[in-house]
Amino acid sequence: MIELFTSPFVQHIIITALLLSISSGVIGSLIVANKSVFLAGGVAHAAFGGVGVAVFFGFHVLLGALGAGLAMAAFLVYATLWHRGRLDTFIAISWAFGMALGIVLIELAPGYKINMESYLFGTLAFSTWQDIYALAGFNALLLGFVGLFYREILAVLYDMEFSRLLRLPTKLLLTMIFLLTACGVVLGMRAGGLVLVISMLSIPAYIAMMFARNLAMQLWLSSGICLLCMAGGIAISFIYNIALGACIVLVCVGVFICALFLRKLLQAFAPNLIAKETHGKN
Repeated sequence: MIELFTSPFVQHIIITALLLSISSGVIGSLIVANKSVFLAGGVAHAAFGGVGVAVFFGFHVLLGALGAGLAMAAFLVYATLWHRGRLDTFIAISWAFGMALGIVLIELAPGYKINMESYLFGTLAFSTWQDIYALAGFNALLLGFVGLFYREILAVLYDMEFSRLLRLPTKLLLTMIFLLTACGVVLGMRAGGLVLVISMLSIPAYIAMMFARNLAMQLWLSSGICLLCMAGGIAISFIYNIALGACIVLVCVGVFICALFLRKLLQAFAPNLIAKETHGKN
C-alpha cells in the first residue's frame, strides 16, 4: 500500500484532487449561496462550445474553452442584474447552444478529431503538470480574492439590495465572482471532466450549507467534503479498477444522502447543533 502512494502516477492524481477540492469547495459555496448553481453547468457547456471553436480554427483548446467560459460568465452577469427572474432560461439557452456548437464544429473540423468523451467524462489521471500549475495559481488568486473581500462578497451574495445601499461595488464584485467561477469550471473540466466538475461544485457546497453557520465555515467544510469524496472515489476506483470520475460522483451522491439523514436526525434530537440553510451576514 505504501508503494502505491510513492508512485508518481498516484501522487499526480492526489495533487490534482487536492487542488480541485479547494477550488470546487470555494466556488461551489459562492454559487450555492447566490442560488445560481446552474451557472456552473451553463459555463461548462458554453466552454465546450469554445473547445469546438478552438478545434475548428486550430488553436489551443484551453484558450477556446476559457474564452467561451468568460464570455458566458459576462453574459450571465448581465442576466443576473437585469433579468434575474429569467436567469434559468438564459442558462438553458446557452447550455444547449454551447453543446450544439461544440459538437458541430468538432465534427466539421478537418483532420484530427478530439475525443469528446474526455471533456465530458474526463479523469484526474490524465491531467498534466500544466493543469496542476494552472489550478495552483488559480487557487491562490481565488483564495486571495475571497480573503480580501470576504465581507463585501457576503453582502452581495445574501442581500444585493442592501449592498447597493451601502454603496458597495455590487456589479464589479458579482462580475469578479462569475468570472472566477468560469475560470474554475474550465480548469476543473480540463482536469476532471464536465460531469465531475459540475457535481463537485454543487453537491459538497450544499452539504456544507446544511451544517455550516456562516459562509466562512461553509467554504472550509465544502472543500473538506470535496476532498473526502475525491479520496473515496479514488480508493474505490483503484480497488475495483473502474472509472475514476464516475466513482467520485457516486461517492459524492452517497455522502449527500447520508448528510440528509444526519440532518434529519439532528433536527429531531439536537436542533441546536445545526444551522439554518440561509446564513446570516457574518
